[in-house]
Amino acid sequence: MRKTTLILAFLAVVACGRAQDFLTPESYGIYSSNRHGNETLFQLMFPEDKSGNVIWNVEYKTFFLCAPSFSAEYALEIGKNQLILTKADQNIYMALSRHLQDRKPDPLKVVSVDIKRMSVSEGVCKRLSELFNLATMTATHIESKLSGFDGTTYYFNHQRKLASAWVPEYGRTARLVQMADRLCYAVEHKDTTVLNQQMKECGTLIQEFKEEWPARFFKPIQGVTRHSDGLYCELYCTDCIRLKVPYGNTSNNDTCDVVAAIYSDSLSAWSRELFLMYDLPEFPTVVIDNTRDTAFCEAEIYNNHIIRTITLSDRFWRRDVILSAAMLPPGRYYFVEGQWKKEE
Repeated sequence: MRKTTLILAFLAVVACGRAQDFLTPESYGIYSSNRHGNETLFQLMFPEDKSGNVIWNVEYKTFFLCAPSFSAEYALEIGKNQLILTKADQNIYMALSRHLQDRKPDPLKVVSVDIKRMSVSEGVCKRLSELFNLATMTATHIESKLSGFDGTTYYFNHQRKLASAWVPEYGRTARLVQMADRLCYAVEHKDTTVLNQQMKECGTLIQEFKEEWPARFFKPIQGVTRHSDGLYCELYCTDCIRLKVPYGNTSNNDTCDVVAAIYSDSLSAWSRELFLMYDLPEFPTVVIDNTRDTAFCEAEIYNNHIIRTITLSDRFWRRDVILSAAMLPPGRYYFVEGQWKKEE
């Protein structure tokens, strides 16, 4: 009942256009196996990445990125003991659009960026990293504001978790964006007074986001379990989604430590989202099987409960696949064209 009340409250918030208190999960990182398509944007805003594999390097950074529809983008990266502000001299997407339409020079060569740094204590960076972690881990589609054509998207990234907000007007998300924007000002003007003021707000936001993240329920527990049909790396949360990866059946013959690093955050995030979405959700078991080229779900009744097992390749490890299977009625299903369809 608690979750039903919470969801109704969230829906009322969305319907009435009131405060937005949660970020929205983005389409890459832990929420999808598909890479984000903004290579040009990231290459320019994080020019220190020289490896040519920019997207995955960026995923492991902690950053705030402001992407207006028409004016120039800017980004704040949280380092070990410094804050790095990168500002483009023009809108990167518009430059890319002109490049595609007029075959002008590579937008990477047309757009230039200005970089400013501010030395801070490691404690400041750790606090900001903690806030970005909590803000991205609590991201949810339950309360999402649809993007428009004229406005600003604010991105927050921590390691492999990317989440965003579209022109938040007020509420916790607006305060988070305002704090990050003022940190950008502090770096640009070397203003320690503004920095200290925003660190107080950072502490307040950390406490608020912690209340939204019941880690005692959703902290992944790693283990290796042996079954009659082979050895599995198994991750699970108490009474939540359980993930089974056949040992040696992953694309790179991953060890269980690597499996945990890849999947544990998304396992926790999706467990939490199911917990918020449904009263007494029946959490599924997910089996990663890279010999398959699609996703299957089998739902069976056992002791008056529906037991769901989702079998898929790691390229289908996406929130839309996992969460949409959670309430399927008994039957066998396959995932096609973005939705589950029942086998005849």
